[in-house]
Amino acid sequence: MAVKKEKKTDKVNLIIQNQFITRFKEVMPPGVGLAEEIADILKVSTDSAYRRIRGETELTIEEVYKISKKYSISLDEVFSNKNDTVTFSYTKLTDSEQNFEIYLNRILTHLKTMNKFENRKIYYVAEEIPIFYSFFSKKLTDFKLFYWQRSVLNVPDYQTRKFEWGVVPQHLVDIAHSFYKEYQTIPSSEIWTTETVLTGLKQIQFYFDSGIITEGHATELLGEYKLMIDMIRQNAESSRKNISDKTETYFLYNSEVVLGTNCIYVVMGESTYSYISFNSMNSLTTNNPQFCEETEHWVRNLEKKSTLISGVSEKQRYQFFTQMYKEIDACLQKIKAS
Repeated sequence: MAVKKEKKTDKVNLIIQNQFITRFKEVMPPGVGLAEEIADILKVSTDSAYRRIRGETELTIEEVYKISKKYSISLDEVFSNKNDTVTFSYTKLTDSEQNFEIYLNRILTHLKTMNKFENRKIYYVAEEIPIFYSFFSKKLTDFKLFYWQRSVLNVPDYQTRKFEWGVVPQHLVDIAHSFYKEYQTIPSSEIWTTETVLTGLKQIQFYFDSGIITEGHATELLGEYKLMIDMIRQNAESSRKNISDKTETYFLYNSEVVLGTNCIYVVMGESTYSYISFNSMNSLTTNNPQFCEETEHWVRNLEKKSTLISGVSEKQRYQFFTQMYKEIDACLQKIKAS
């Protein structure tokens, strides 16, 4: 079999290639060998991989594409693009359950990759309950996946169906529930308002009023919702997501500023990422340095203008969660009165 001739790198391309390799090193999980990973992705020998790392062999456009696709590296991020154009990635969601499964697996993969880094943290600006808590229990997961597929994605199989336990395929429920378990192992800072809880409650109320869910289902879901809020309150009291955490891993803020969007800013090793919500549930993702820097500045500014209610802020925390419980109880009473 003919051996592919490798092209030597000229001086200009060497500078560009070194920038790309440097960025590649930053996003790789700890413990993964750079040469071995390049060899595996490009299907070349380890020696060939080392020649690319040293700049002796030029990376082709196809090879850059393969590496960038696996590790979600954007070229404007690599070269610190200074203009007003930013490249985002996203998972296409259409009226297809298969695409939805790809979307769920993509999020789960991001969380698992993040957990490989010791230096990691999620900053979540939450106009509505953070997506990970939607999968706190199997029943909440069942409902949320059904709601998204029926009312947001317009998946044909769900358009004439009523909600019931088990209506969503179990493997989708298992993937989504894994989000919650992964998220609980990642330090996070969340910024809520007193209205953050309302979107989920309105979804339950709307489906009940539309005859899509029964009173029994609605009551059970609201009970699960209250258990979820109990869990978050307990985490806020201890400033920890898990009892076994040795340091503070959870910070909850109450903002009086209207947030206007759901936004996630992620620190993962030496890398940063921004996730901007769109189309109700999807997100645009970028690790463009300038964009992420601006996102971090916005999040930090919101934190300064918000009240920290985790840890020692007992009075403010009590008032905040009391309001949450009142909203849940009001929704429950409205459904029972109907």
